[in-house]
Amino acid sequence: MGDALFVAALCTAACLVTACSAHVNEFLAEPRHICPGQSVEVKWSVNGSATLTATPEVSGIKNGEVSDEGHAVIAPAAPTEVVLHVTRFLGSPTGATQKIEVKEAGTKAEVLTASMGDPAASPGCEGGKAWATVHVKRFATDLKVGTVSAHEGDPRTYDVEHEGVRGTIAPGTPSSAFAGKPVAGDWVLTARLDPTQLCHTPAIQNNVVVDVATQCQ
Repeated sequence: MGDALFVAALCTAACLVTACSAHVNEFLAEPRHICPGQSVEVKWSVNGSATLTATPEVSGIKNGEVSDEGHAVIAPAAPTEVVLHVTRFLGSPTGATQKIEVKEAGTKAEVLTASMGDPAASPGCEGGKAWATVHVKRFATDLKVGTVSAHEGDPRTYDVEHEGVRGTIAPGTPSSAFAGKPVAGDWVLTARLDPTQLCHTPAIQNNVVVDVATQCQ
């Protein structure tokens, strides 16, 4: 009897550390940047017992228990936070959050930035210019570009390429060259360096960045 209890205790301890812990396999909301009323698909897959909560409440999700795998289609009219909480008997709970951004009047511009140290951004520097690519994802197709402007505090002038369009972005001078183009896609940002700056030296700012004011089609 004592041996059986000892084995059970060992199994319980192992369960608490590994197999019995709750786990989120997948939790996505796509797209996450939308115009009011556009459809967003929420998908989840977990190990354990799951509850889903949307704040504010939204049609398509009934706050409370859900199956361990499923999906829902929602159409938020305002910024919405969807929280997945997962528990499992004898194990540690876990969770995840998806924030859905809804375009509202007066909302701040989207900041597009890429690190010169990120290989995925295909960075480069030559001939007095430094460049990198921002891969913009999870934006609804109806969310379009209004204007593009320099980021606050960045004194550099940029040559920008997006959706087959090229434009120059100088501080204090917003550009409408990309107006009507989808926000999603690749943006190549090329910063013109100061004459005193050289490539591959600490004098170069680590990021390239512009601000995009969005509009709904």
